[in-house]
Parts: sequence; structure tokens; C-alpha cells
Amino acid sequence: MITLDNNVGGYLVRAFAEGHAVHAYIVEGDKAYVPDLLRQCATIAMCPTHSICGCDVCQKVIEGNHQDVITLPRDGRARLKVEDIAYLVEESSLRPVDNSVARVFLIDATSSTSGIGSDLWQNKLLKTIEEPIADTYIFIGVTDADGLLATIRSRCQTLKQTRLPSKVIANELKRRGYDLKTCQIASLMANGSLQMAEKIAVDNGIFDAYNTAIDTLENMLSTKVALPYVSRIASNKANVTHCLAFMTVLLGQSLHYRIAPELFELSSLKNSMDKICANYSIQASRVCIEKINSAKKSLDDGCNLNVVLDNLASGILEVRYRCRL
Repeated sequence: MITLDNNVGGYLVRAFAEGHAVHAYIVEGDKAYVPDLLRQCATIAMCPTHSICGCDVCQKVIEGNHQDVITLPRDGRARLKVEDIAYLVEESSLRPVDNSVARVFLIDATSSTSGIGSDLWQNKLLKTIEEPIADTYIFIGVTDADGLLATIRSRCQTLKQTRLPSKVIANELKRRGYDLKTCQIASLMANGSLQMAEKIAVDNGIFDAYNTAIDTLENMLSTKVALPYVSRIASNKANVTHCLAFMTVLLGQSLHYRIAPELFELSSLKNSMDKICANYSIQASRVCIEKINSAKKSLDDGCNLNVVLDNLASGILEVRYRCRL
């Protein structure tokens, strides 16, 4: 579980403990970790000591069993609907039911800030934020706060994790006893969060995906051998996005390796980097990064996994062939 960093978590603890918490917060973080971050915000709001102390209240919130902590969208849907906010409005007018002094609403909006209906639910929420009910707190989770309406942003306080330089994170992981390869990879993939880096460092599934990314860029050299690599990526379904993300990092680092060595941060993978540079020219690396990012977006939009990966493998190999210089 990824955790709130000290700056964000400490600020929220003080706000509730000192009685100056606002009624609506925007919580900005990576999509995969927003549910955890929202749950921790709720724990701070509901805990008698306004911390994450492990008490019965904390446990109930973290485990999703607290009746006064309500998560939206409902019914496991990815996108918010106006009906979700109507439910929030109705529930927020009720008294707490679980021996608590407040009600907390956690809105996962990571898939709902663009596209059809994105303005509708926000406009529905706006009146509740403008005229808050006492002892009601709303936390809106997003990947980019700028995707929300300006009227929503202006009436909420934004909590955004501090982003540390990857070299600072790598040095701290090394101090904690991790090997060089783990430190370098985790720090580059952690999006500036030390807590996220340490979560990555101990997750075998994620590192399997990273090793698949390395092997694919080293050895997937023709359509005749592409299928095993596509199958291997797909088989670790929970971590496909980690694999694709690390492929873009590897290709980006291959550019630094050749063009700006002072920016190269994967010295533990030098042998692999030599092979990747031999396989992909500078132009090919740049184009392949765009193709991989496009594939990630297609997966986020719900496209078929196997079709996306098959098309990506074909596209990468075509670029590799056409951009050989």
C-alpha cells in the first residue's frame, strides 16, 4: 500500500487535529494508488487522534468496513455518474451511523475528468461544496487536478505529494539496504515518491514486469519471435502498465546513454543498455516511446489487451526496421 508522504499526511493530520480542516479536498496522485491515498485521508479524518494509529476506527476505514466512509463511484464502476453525486447529496444530509462524529465521501475521479458526463457530475457536486454540511468531508482523487472544473478547484484544497529527484530516492533506498539495480529502477519508476519506490522495490510482480520489458527490448527482434514476448507481457496482467511504462523509461534512458550521458541513471543495466542501443536507433527509440504511450492510452480506454499488445509489437518491429540509422 502506497502511503501519504510526510508533507501531505502531516499537513492533513494538523488540519484535523487543530480544527481547521476544510470540507473538500482534491487528492492528486498516480491512478493506481489514488484509492489507497483516499482511504488514508479518510482514516485521518475519522480516527479519534486524527492519525493512522491502527485503532479499531483506523482498521475499519482501511479495510473498507466503516459505514460513514462512502466510496464513489458505486457498484465497482470506473466512471462517475450524476447519480453518484445525487447519492452523496442524499447521504450527506444523514447523521453518522457508526459511532462517529463525521461522514466522509471518497470520490475516485481518475477516470471521470474528461469525456461524456464529466461536467455534469462536477456541476452537481459544486453546490454541495459551496454549501457544505457540518461534519461532512469530501476527498476527490485525480491524477491531474487541472482536469477538474475551475469552479471545483477554487473551492477545494489540493493535496499533492512532494516529488523527489530520482537520484535522491535511489540514495535513500540504497541506505535502506536495497541492491543497486533495485534502487535505480524503483527510483525512476516511483514518480518522485519515496514511499512508492519502496513499494515497487519489494513487489516481485512489478519487477517481473520490468524484467520482461528488458528482455523484450533486448531480444524481440522479428515477428517470428514476437509472440512469446507478447504472451509474457499479457500473462502478468496486473502489471502490464508497469511493463509498458518501464519500456518507455528504458528507451528514454537509451537516448541519454548516447546523447547526454550525465543524465543516464541505469548504470546497473549497462549491458542491457548496450543491446537496446544496438537494436534501436535514436529515431527508433523516440518513435517507439510514442507508440508505447499510445498503447497505454488504448488500454486505459478499455481496448482489448491482446489486440493492443499484438499491434504494439508489430509497430515496434516496423519502426525498428525502418529507422535503422
